[in-house]
Amino acid sequence: MSKEKDCAKRGHFGWNELVTTSVPAAKKFYAKLLGWKTQPFGKDADYTLLMKGKGSVGGMMKCPKPGLPAQWIPYVFVDDVDATAKKAAKLGGEICMPPFDVPTVGRIAVLTDPQGAAIGIFKPE
Repeated sequence: MSKEKDCAKRGHFGWNELVTTSVPAAKKFYAKLLGWKTQPFGKDADYTLLMKGKGSVGGMMKCPKPGLPAQWIPYVFVDDVDATAKKAAKLGGEICMPPFDVPTVGRIAVLTDPQGAAIGIFKPE
């Protein structure tokens, strides 16, 4: 995931993640469509970086819950993932993936707004 360099990025989209039902099929589709290459993230091959040139343009993983549809989740930079998740719940949103740390990356969570649209929140390490 992109690392925040200055305060101006807070509140801006900073990462895109594909949650898919078939990682191999998605790799093939996006390679042909956009020329993206893939690279495993870290020692664990459960997460794949989507690469354009030497930089990453997003990430991809298999849907963590059976039955969920494939979807793109945009992530927005925030100052405090835990406080933002709590605020979202108070405003009628739902916490789909509670805040957790991704080693060497930062802290993230995934929410839905009251209408059901998914959005990720992210504070870089």
